[in-house]
Amino acid sequence: MDELLDAVHEERLRDLKGFGEKTEANILHGIALMQKAGGRILLDAAMDAAERIVAEMSRVEGCERSAYAGSLRRMRETIGDIDILVASDASAPFMDALAALPYTAEVIAHGAKKTSIRTTKGLQVDLRVLPPDSWGAGLQYFTGSKAHNIRTREIAVRRGLKLSEYGLFDAESGERVASSTEEEIYERLGLPWIPPTLREDRGEIAAALRGELPEPVAEDDIRGDLHTHTDLTDGLAPLEEMAAAAAARGYSYYAVTDHAPDLAMQRMTEEKALAQRQRVRELDGTHRGMRLLHGTELNIGPDGDVDWPGDFLAGFDICVASIHSHFNQSREALTRRLVRACENPHVSVIGHPTTRRLGKRPPVDADFDAVFAACARTGTALEINAHPERLDLGDEDILRAKRHGVRFAIDSDAHSTTHLPFMRYGVATAQRGWLTKDDVINTWPLTRLKRFLRPSI
Repeated sequence: MDELLDAVHEERLRDLKGFGEKTEANILHGIALMQKAGGRILLDAAMDAAERIVAEMSRVEGCERSAYAGSLRRMRETIGDIDILVASDASAPFMDALAALPYTAEVIAHGAKKTSIRTTKGLQVDLRVLPPDSWGAGLQYFTGSKAHNIRTREIAVRRGLKLSEYGLFDAESGERVASSTEEEIYERLGLPWIPPTLREDRGEIAAALRGELPEPVAEDDIRGDLHTHTDLTDGLAPLEEMAAAAAARGYSYYAVTDHAPDLAMQRMTEEKALAQRQRVRELDGTHRGMRLLHGTELNIGPDGDVDWPGDFLAGFDICVASIHSHFNQSREALTRRLVRACENPHVSVIGHPTTRRLGKRPPVDADFDAVFAACARTGTALEINAHPERLDLGDEDILRAKRHGVRFAIDSDAHSTTHLPFMRYGVATAQRGWLTKDDVINTWPLTRLKRFLRPSI
């Protein structure tokens, strides 16, 4: 990357075919985004590595429990390093096993209490082995954000206690009063168990003390996926395979929403859309317990217009509208554009609202409080796009939008059958935004969902 930066600054790329000042600016912008990310990795890449290492540790003799903790357990959108915990009476076998993994490229530190490695993909993994009777205390200690943990320790001090990764102790006698489970720790502090995704010091402890902690939406609450693609446009799998994979996930309903014609590279036409609709209707009911919905992902044009006239849009079960171009308009223009899309009576969901791609493209500069207010006023849902490169809306925007009274749709934006499980990351992001299942339209029964999608019917 340093060599590339030098080449740009010395204008050595301009002699290459297709390169010019605009290309140089794009490269510099991309490098700046990578540097801003600070070596953090996407949630799904961290999860894949963590689950593999937890499985490896679980196979080592003497392992009583193993889990990932830290920012990964809180399901932050990007992860700096991976924290793995093991409960065992002996630490050495686990430290040796981690160092010996085939994808361990470097042992950064090797000790009795903690070993750190760097994987062949550049991820740092920190392993800690705890006494089995300290498992709950350790899991609580190594999961919460720094600010959340400061709050819990302050509560402990006020109660004459001391909290560490080994347990909750009486400050005077040193007697351990709780340690084996997280629930035990929080209960002794006068709190209910706080879900890991909420442990960010965003008011969760005050809400818990008042008995007002929400029950976050869970993946089991999701009844269907409302934004997916097939090989009719830019997906990789045919409708039949996508529907079968959705049914295998136990969904009650599933929508296919291929791109509309304003994205010219997709070559969509009215005839193709109608032919797909016919096939959707033929397949509807072939997967027991799951209904198929025919939708479209519309493109929000520079002025807020969408593909196809209203009479044609009226034939779809669901219309998702998203921005796919002209990201650098003025703040006023982008705001008007999104608000106008919300005001379109056929648009039910605004897809990946900020258009961000983590580490690759920043959010568009719009007045999103105005957009959130428009969504609440028009009854338009905002999407939480579950693709790990997007997670859009992000958790902080979700918190703001919820205060406006907005409803949400958690969608995979799947372009293949292997993308459907991305739903877990969208749900986790919704949890971090304090959403309950009533806030999320695709947790609702189909009859209620249809009333939301087509309120005039």
